[in-house]
Amino acid sequence: MSKALRRMLRKQKRAPTPTPPEPELRLQNPVAEHFAAFIFGNATKCKKVVQVGTAKGKHLVICGAGPTLADNLHPYIDEADEVWGCNSALIWLIEHGHRVTHGFTVDQTPHMVEEWESAPDVPYLLASSVHPNLVELLETEGRDITFFHNYVGVNAPDVSYGVCKDCGATLDSNATVCTCGSSNILQMTMPYEEWLYEALYPPTLRSGSGLNTASRAIDVGLAMGFDRITVLGADSCLRHTRITDAPQGSPEYMDWLRTDVVMHVDGSDALRSGATALVLQAEIDGRMWVTKPDMAITAVWLAEMARHYGSRLEFVGDTLVNAIKDKPEEFLARLPALTDSRGRRLKFCPNPDV
Repeated sequence: MSKALRRMLRKQKRAPTPTPPEPELRLQNPVAEHFAAFIFGNATKCKKVVQVGTAKGKHLVICGAGPTLADNLHPYIDEADEVWGCNSALIWLIEHGHRVTHGFTVDQTPHMVEEWESAPDVPYLLASSVHPNLVELLETEGRDITFFHNYVGVNAPDVSYGVCKDCGATLDSNATVCTCGSSNILQMTMPYEEWLYEALYPPTLRSGSGLNTASRAIDVGLAMGFDRITVLGADSCLRHTRITDAPQGSPEYMDWLRTDVVMHVDGSDALRSGATALVLQAEIDGRMWVTKPDMAITAVWLAEMARHYGSRLEFVGDTLVNAIKDKPEEFLARLPALTDSRGRRLKFCPNPDV
Protein backbone atom coordinates (compact mmCIF):
# COMPACT_ATOMS: atom_id res chain seq x y z
CA MET A 1 0.00 0.00 0.00
CA SER A 2 1.42 3.37 -0.95
CA LYS A 3 2.15 6.06 1.65
CA ALA A 4 -0.39 8.38 -0.03
CA LEU A 5 -3.12 5.76 0.22
CA ARG A 6 -2.33 5.07 3.90
CA ARG A 7 -2.54 8.81 4.66
CA MET A 8 -5.89 9.04 2.89
CA LEU A 9 -7.29 6.08 4.86
CA ARG A 10 -6.09 7.58 8.17
CA LYS A 11 -7.86 10.86 7.35
CA GLN A 12 -11.05 8.97 6.55
CA LYS A 13 -10.93 7.20 9.92
CA ARG A 14 -10.45 10.50 11.73
CA ALA A 15 -13.29 12.24 9.89
CA PRO A 16 -16.01 13.28 12.34
CA THR A 17 -19.35 11.56 12.20
CA PRO A 18 -21.91 13.93 10.62
CA THR A 19 -24.35 15.38 13.14
CA PRO A 20 -27.87 14.23 12.28
CA PRO A 21 -30.28 17.09 11.57
CA GLU A 22 -32.66 18.05 14.35
CA PRO A 23 -36.15 16.61 13.87
CA GLU A 24 -38.55 18.99 12.18
CA LEU A 25 -42.30 19.12 12.67
CA ARG A 26 -44.50 21.28 10.47
CA LEU A 27 -47.61 22.65 12.18
CA GLN A 28 -50.40 23.76 9.89
CA ASN A 29 -53.80 25.26 10.61
CA PRO A 30 -56.54 23.39 8.68
CA VAL A 31 -58.10 26.67 7.48
CA ALA A 32 -54.85 28.54 6.75
CA GLU A 33 -55.75 29.10 3.10
CA HIS A 34 -58.81 31.10 4.19
CA PHE A 35 -57.13 33.49 6.62
CA ALA A 36 -57.12 36.47 4.23
CA ALA A 37 -60.78 35.92 3.34
CA PHE A 38 -61.72 35.77 7.03
CA ILE A 39 -59.88 39.04 7.71
CA PHE A 40 -61.61 40.71 4.75
CA GLY A 41 -65.04 39.40 5.77
CA ASN A 42 -64.77 40.39 9.42
CA ALA A 43 -63.71 43.92 8.47
CA THR A 44 -67.26 44.50 7.20
CA LYS A 45 -68.56 43.63 10.69
CA CYS A 46 -66.03 45.60 12.71
CA LYS A 47 -67.58 48.38 14.78
CA LYS A 48 -64.82 48.75 17.37
CA VAL A 49 -61.32 47.55 18.16
CA VAL A 50 -59.22 47.05 21.30
CA GLN A 51 -57.53 50.27 22.37
CA VAL A 52 -53.95 50.22 23.65
CA GLY A 53 -53.34 51.44 27.19
CA THR A 54 -56.98 51.55 28.36
CA ALA A 55 -56.63 49.18 31.35
CA LYS A 56 -53.88 50.79 33.40
CA GLY A 57 -54.11 50.12 37.13
CA LYS A 58 -56.33 47.05 36.67
CA HIS A 59 -55.99 43.32 37.37
CA LEU A 60 -56.79 40.78 34.64
CA VAL A 61 -57.34 37.05 35.05
CA ILE A 62 -56.94 34.96 31.88
CA CYS A 63 -58.56 31.54 32.05
CA GLY A 64 -57.18 28.89 29.72
CA ALA A 65 -59.09 25.63 29.35
CA GLY A 66 -56.49 23.31 30.89
CA PRO A 67 -57.49 20.84 33.64
CA THR A 68 -55.82 22.90 36.40
CA LEU A 69 -58.32 25.74 35.88
CA ALA A 70 -60.76 24.03 38.25
CA ASP A 71 -58.10 23.87 40.99
CA ASN A 72 -57.10 27.53 41.13
CA LEU A 73 -60.08 29.82 40.57
CA HIS A 74 -60.22 31.51 43.93
CA PRO A 75 -59.45 34.13 45.07
CA TYR A 76 -58.21 35.28 41.67
CA ILE A 77 -61.49 35.52 39.75
CA ASP A 78 -63.21 37.14 42.73
CA GLU A 79 -60.84 40.08 43.07
CA ALA A 80 -59.90 40.75 39.42
CA ASP A 81 -61.27 43.68 37.44
CA GLU A 82 -61.76 41.46 34.39
CA VAL A 83 -61.89 37.67 33.89
CA TRP A 84 -61.42 36.41 30.32
CA GLY A 85 -62.63 32.91 29.43
CA CYS A 86 -60.58 31.55 26.52
CA ASN A 87 -62.34 29.18 24.10
CA SER A 88 -64.10 26.35 25.98
CA ALA A 89 -63.06 27.84 29.34
CA LEU A 90 -65.77 30.47 28.82
CA ILE A 91 -68.50 27.83 28.60
CA TRP A 92 -67.13 25.82 31.52
CA LEU A 93 -66.99 28.90 33.75
CA ILE A 94 -70.55 29.90 32.87
CA GLU A 95 -71.96 26.39 33.30
CA HIS A 96 -70.33 26.02 36.72
CA GLY A 97 -71.52 29.39 37.99
CA HIS A 98 -68.11 31.07 38.10
CA ARG A 99 -67.47 34.72 37.43
CA VAL A 100 -66.33 35.62 33.91
CA THR A 101 -66.52 39.05 32.27
CA HIS A 102 -65.40 38.39 28.66
CA GLY A 103 -65.09 35.65 26.08
CA PHE A 104 -61.77 35.60 24.24
CA THR A 105 -60.58 33.65 21.20
CA VAL A 106 -58.13 33.68 18.32
CA ASP A 107 -59.26 30.25 17.06
CA GLN A 108 -60.07 30.36 13.34
CA THR A 109 -61.50 26.85 13.00
CA PRO A 110 -65.25 26.19 12.54
CA HIS A 111 -65.43 24.22 15.80
CA MET A 112 -65.48 27.51 17.73
CA VAL A 113 -68.98 28.09 16.35
CA GLU A 114 -70.05 24.83 17.98
CA GLU A 115 -68.01 25.62 21.11
CA TRP A 116 -69.75 28.95 21.66
CA GLU A 117 -73.13 27.92 20.25
CA SER A 118 -74.90 29.06 23.42
CA ALA A 119 -73.32 32.53 23.04
CA PRO A 120 -73.20 33.48 26.75
CA ASP A 121 -74.22 37.07 27.40
CA VAL A 122 -70.79 38.63 27.91
CA PRO A 123 -68.69 40.98 25.78
CA TYR A 124 -66.38 39.22 23.32
CA LEU A 125 -62.79 39.93 22.31
CA LEU A 126 -62.18 38.38 18.89
CA ALA A 127 -59.20 38.19 16.59
CA SER A 128 -59.97 39.70 13.19
CA SER A 129 -58.99 36.35 11.64
CA VAL A 130 -61.64 34.19 13.36
CA HIS A 131 -64.17 32.28 11.28
CA PRO A 132 -66.86 34.73 10.04
CA ASN A 133 -69.56 32.25 11.06
CA LEU A 134 -68.56 32.82 14.68
CA VAL A 135 -68.95 36.57 14.26
CA GLU A 136 -72.33 36.02 12.63
CA LEU A 137 -73.46 33.81 15.52
CA LEU A 138 -72.54 36.40 18.14
CA GLU A 139 -74.04 39.25 16.13
CA THR A 140 -77.30 37.34 15.74
CA GLU A 141 -77.46 36.99 19.52
CA GLY A 142 -76.80 40.71 19.95
CA ARG A 143 -73.45 40.25 21.66
CA ASP A 144 -70.88 43.03 22.06
CA ILE A 145 -67.80 42.36 19.89
CA THR A 146 -64.42 44.08 19.98
CA PHE A 147 -61.73 43.08 17.49
CA PHE A 148 -57.95 42.96 17.70
CA HIS A 149 -55.41 41.43 15.33
CA ASN A 150 -53.64 38.11 15.72
CA TYR A 151 -50.59 37.21 13.64
CA VAL A 152 -51.45 34.14 11.53
CA GLY A 153 -48.83 34.27 8.78
CA VAL A 154 -50.93 34.88 5.66
CA ASN A 155 -49.01 33.36 2.78
CA ALA A 156 -48.99 36.08 0.11
CA PRO A 157 -46.47 38.41 -1.56
CA ASP A 158 -45.59 41.72 0.06
CA VAL A 159 -47.56 44.79 -1.01
CA SER A 160 -45.61 47.59 -2.70
CA TYR A 161 -46.70 51.23 -2.57
CA GLY A 162 -45.38 54.76 -2.67
CA VAL A 163 -45.46 57.51 -0.04
CA CYS A 164 -45.16 61.20 -0.85
CA LYS A 165 -42.45 62.60 1.41
CA ASP A 166 -43.95 66.08 1.13
CA CYS A 167 -47.66 65.55 1.90
CA GLY A 168 -47.68 61.97 3.24
CA ALA A 169 -50.16 60.63 0.68
CA THR A 170 -50.14 56.91 -0.12
CA LEU A 171 -49.69 56.19 -3.83
CA ASP A 172 -49.54 53.31 -6.27
CA SER A 173 -46.21 51.52 -6.36
CA ASN A 174 -45.49 52.82 -9.85
CA ALA A 175 -46.43 56.45 -9.14
CA THR A 176 -43.72 59.00 -9.87
CA VAL A 177 -45.67 62.20 -9.14
CA CYS A 178 -48.07 62.86 -6.26
CA THR A 179 -51.39 64.71 -6.69
CA CYS A 180 -49.77 67.55 -4.73
CA GLY A 181 -47.26 67.88 -7.55
CA SER A 182 -44.30 66.50 -5.66
CA SER A 183 -42.03 63.93 -7.26
CA ASN A 184 -40.38 63.17 -3.93
CA ILE A 185 -41.81 59.64 -3.69
CA LEU A 186 -40.56 56.99 -1.27
CA GLN A 187 -41.09 53.40 -2.42
CA MET A 188 -42.22 51.06 0.36
CA THR A 189 -43.18 47.41 0.89
CA MET A 190 -45.37 45.87 3.60
CA PRO A 191 -46.17 42.24 4.47
CA TYR A 192 -49.55 41.36 2.99
CA GLU A 193 -51.10 40.45 6.34
CA GLU A 194 -50.00 43.72 7.89
CA TRP A 195 -51.37 45.57 4.87
CA LEU A 196 -54.77 43.90 5.38
CA TYR A 197 -54.91 45.13 8.96
CA GLU A 198 -53.75 48.64 8.08
CA ALA A 199 -56.09 49.00 5.11
CA LEU A 200 -59.27 47.44 6.52
CA TYR A 201 -59.39 48.21 10.26
CA PRO A 202 -58.97 51.14 12.64
CA PRO A 203 -55.64 51.15 14.51
CA THR A 204 -55.39 48.45 17.18
CA LEU A 205 -52.91 45.91 18.52
CA ARG A 206 -51.66 42.61 17.13
CA SER A 207 -50.90 39.55 19.27
CA GLY A 208 -48.37 36.89 18.35
CA SER A 209 -46.96 35.03 21.37
CA GLY A 210 -46.95 31.24 21.49
CA LEU A 211 -49.42 29.06 19.64
CA ASN A 212 -52.61 29.06 21.70
CA THR A 213 -55.38 31.38 22.78
CA ALA A 214 -54.15 31.97 26.34
CA SER A 215 -50.69 33.08 25.19
CA ARG A 216 -52.21 35.47 22.66
CA ALA A 217 -54.58 36.79 25.36
CA ILE A 218 -51.54 37.74 27.44
CA ASP A 219 -50.28 39.88 24.55
CA VAL A 220 -53.61 41.70 24.40
CA GLY A 221 -53.72 42.21 28.16
CA LEU A 222 -50.20 43.59 28.23
CA ALA A 223 -50.90 45.99 25.38
CA MET A 224 -54.08 47.17 27.09
CA GLY A 225 -51.91 48.10 30.06
CA PHE A 226 -53.17 45.80 32.83
CA ASP A 227 -50.85 46.25 35.79
CA ARG A 228 -51.27 42.66 36.91
CA ILE A 229 -52.13 39.60 34.83
CA THR A 230 -52.88 36.24 36.43
CA VAL A 231 -53.06 33.20 34.14
CA LEU A 232 -55.08 30.14 35.16
CA GLY A 233 -55.50 26.89 33.23
CA ALA A 234 -52.63 27.57 30.80
CA ASP A 235 -51.30 24.08 31.46
CA SER A 236 -49.36 23.53 28.20
CA CYS A 237 -49.54 19.85 29.08
CA LEU A 238 -51.98 16.96 29.38
CA ARG A 239 -53.18 15.42 32.63
CA HIS A 240 -52.67 11.65 32.63
CA THR A 241 -53.33 8.68 34.89
CA ARG A 242 -50.56 6.52 33.42
CA ILE A 243 -47.79 6.52 30.82
CA THR A 244 -47.85 4.23 27.80
CA ASP A 245 -45.07 2.73 25.72
CA ALA A 246 -47.45 1.69 22.94
CA PRO A 247 -46.30 2.73 19.46
CA GLN A 248 -47.62 6.07 18.21
CA GLY A 249 -50.85 5.58 16.28
CA SER A 250 -51.43 2.00 17.43
CA PRO A 251 -54.90 1.01 18.73
CA GLU A 252 -53.47 0.78 22.25
CA TYR A 253 -51.95 4.24 21.97
CA MET A 254 -55.19 5.78 20.68
CA ASP A 255 -57.17 4.11 23.49
CA TRP A 256 -54.70 5.60 25.98
CA LEU A 257 -55.32 9.10 24.60
CA ARG A 258 -59.08 8.62 24.95
CA THR A 259 -59.22 6.98 28.37
CA ASP A 260 -56.13 8.02 30.35
CA VAL A 261 -55.33 11.52 29.10
CA VAL A 262 -57.34 14.70 29.75
CA MET A 263 -56.74 17.86 27.74
CA HIS A 264 -59.38 20.31 29.02
CA VAL A 265 -61.04 21.35 32.25
CA ASP A 266 -64.36 19.90 31.08
CA GLY A 267 -62.76 16.44 31.02
CA SER A 268 -62.45 16.10 27.24
CA ASP A 269 -59.71 13.81 25.97
CA ALA A 270 -56.59 14.54 23.94
CA LEU A 271 -58.31 13.98 20.58
CA ARG A 272 -61.03 16.60 21.01
CA SER A 273 -62.06 18.64 17.96
CA GLY A 274 -59.71 16.73 15.66
CA ALA A 275 -56.61 17.53 17.73
CA THR A 276 -53.37 15.84 16.71
CA ALA A 277 -52.68 12.41 18.20
CA LEU A 278 -48.97 13.20 18.41
CA VAL A 279 -47.81 13.68 21.98
CA LEU A 280 -44.42 14.16 23.60
CA GLN A 281 -43.34 12.53 26.87
CA ALA A 282 -40.35 13.59 28.96
CA GLU A 283 -39.12 13.53 32.54
CA ILE A 284 -38.48 16.78 34.41
CA ASP A 285 -37.13 16.63 37.95
CA GLY A 286 -38.21 13.02 38.38
CA ARG A 287 -41.74 13.52 37.04
CA MET A 288 -43.06 12.41 33.66
CA TRP A 289 -44.86 15.12 31.67
CA VAL A 290 -47.09 14.58 28.63
CA THR A 291 -47.67 17.39 26.15
CA LYS A 292 -48.20 18.14 22.45
CA PRO A 293 -45.80 19.93 20.09
CA ASP A 294 -47.73 23.20 20.01
CA MET A 295 -48.19 23.10 23.78
CA ALA A 296 -44.47 22.49 24.39
CA ILE A 297 -43.51 25.38 22.10
CA THR A 298 -45.99 27.65 23.89
CA ALA A 299 -44.72 26.54 27.33
CA VAL A 300 -41.20 27.70 26.46
CA TRP A 301 -42.52 31.01 25.16
CA LEU A 302 -44.63 31.56 28.30
CA ALA A 303 -41.71 30.62 30.56
CA GLU A 304 -39.63 33.33 28.91
CA MET A 305 -42.49 35.83 29.31
CA ALA A 306 -42.82 34.94 33.00
CA ARG A 307 -39.14 35.60 33.56
CA HIS A 308 -39.24 38.91 31.72
CA TYR A 309 -42.37 40.41 33.29
CA GLY A 310 -41.79 39.14 36.83
CA SER A 311 -44.57 39.95 39.30
CA ARG A 312 -46.70 41.61 36.62
CA LEU A 313 -47.40 38.21 35.02
CA GLU A 314 -48.22 35.21 37.23
CA PHE A 315 -48.90 31.64 36.10
CA VAL A 316 -50.87 29.69 38.68
CA GLY A 317 -51.13 25.93 39.04
CA ASP A 318 -49.36 22.66 38.39
CA THR A 319 -48.41 23.52 34.83
CA LEU A 320 -45.53 22.82 32.47
CA VAL A 321 -44.80 26.54 32.39
CA ASN A 322 -44.15 26.60 36.13
CA ALA A 323 -42.07 23.43 35.87
CA ILE A 324 -39.61 25.00 33.42
CA LYS A 325 -39.70 28.79 33.96
CA ASP A 326 -36.79 28.76 36.41
CA LYS A 327 -34.65 26.38 34.35
CA PRO A 328 -31.41 27.68 32.76
CA GLU A 329 -31.32 28.80 29.14
CA GLU A 330 -29.46 25.61 28.19
CA PHE A 331 -32.45 23.58 29.37
CA LEU A 332 -35.01 25.66 27.46
CA ALA A 333 -32.85 25.52 24.33
CA ARG A 334 -33.30 21.75 24.19
CA LEU A 335 -37.10 22.00 24.09
CA PRO A 336 -39.23 22.34 20.92
CA ALA A 337 -39.31 25.82 19.41
CA LEU A 338 -40.64 27.71 16.43
CA THR A 339 -38.14 28.40 13.67
CA ASP A 340 -38.11 30.87 10.83
CA SER A 341 -37.76 30.05 7.13
CA ARG A 342 -34.00 29.64 7.59
CA GLY A 343 -34.35 27.23 10.49
CA ARG A 344 -33.33 29.79 13.13
CA ARG A 345 -34.95 29.41 16.53
CA LEU A 346 -37.56 32.09 17.33
CA LYS A 347 -37.65 33.37 20.89
CA PHE A 348 -39.92 35.64 22.87
CA CYS A 349 -39.05 39.25 22.15
CA PRO A 350 -40.63 41.76 24.55
CA ASN A 351 -42.49 44.76 23.25
CA PRO A 352 -40.76 47.79 24.80
CA ASP A 353 -44.05 49.69 24.81
CA VAL A 354 -45.76 47.29 27.24
